[in-house]
Amino acid sequence: MNPAPKFVLNAPCGGDTTKAALLMDHARLSPIAMVAATYAGTSALTATGNGFIFYINGHYFLMQTTTLPSSTTWNVRFYAGNITGTTAAGDFAFQPADFRPPAVPGLRAQVAYTGSTFSPKVTNDSVLARVHTVPDPYYVTNALEVTANTKVLKFVNLPAQCVIRIYSVSGILIRVLTHNDPTGGAEETWNLRNRNNQFVASGVYFYHVETADGKTKLGRFTVVNFAP
Repeated sequence: MNPAPKFVLNAPCGGDTTKAALLMDHARLSPIAMVAATYAGTSALTATGNGFIFYINGHYFLMQTTTLPSSTTWNVRFYAGNITGTTAAGDFAFQPADFRPPAVPGLRAQVAYTGSTFSPKVTNDSVLARVHTVPDPYYVTNALEVTANTKVLKFVNLPAQCVIRIYSVSGILIRVLTHNDPTGGAEETWNLRNRNNQFVASGVYFYHVETADGKTKLGRFTVVNFAP
């Protein structure tokens, strides 16, 4: 390339312009600087000799040499990864990349896919069959509770919209819970209190889950309770 691309640090706004580099079909020697640099860097690198730049497949290759090579045909092989090690230790190693970049600069991959829309009003039978309570049996307390007055029993794997009715063994309606989570959340918490805000007694209870599309699930759970 002529002239060689320049790397300028802290260039002031409105400063000197850089001539556009033109692709060439032959090599031309010009001063280059091959030195180790850090992020602190410097904009005044000192030339270490002459050389030229290959621009191949979207990458720059800096060659330092006293004379131009006599061969006019070269071979290039690209590897995706990083070289580690130092010259002093001579412990160079190649670390392959996780994926191989495209061989064409600017190449983009286009993927066609078909999405789906979540409907909270439609319930799958296999999902409804997984509804149950946690813990079961409920025995006095569990790890979800913070204080003795905070009772927690969860209904899990619920559909997005449903009504949970809890009955005693004798068929008395104890509590009605409304579950409505458009995001698809599948849990509802019951504080083990009845419609009069009193803790329920120990025993076996039944629950009836009714979904927005009319499907139902029946189940039972056991409570061993102690009211503080």
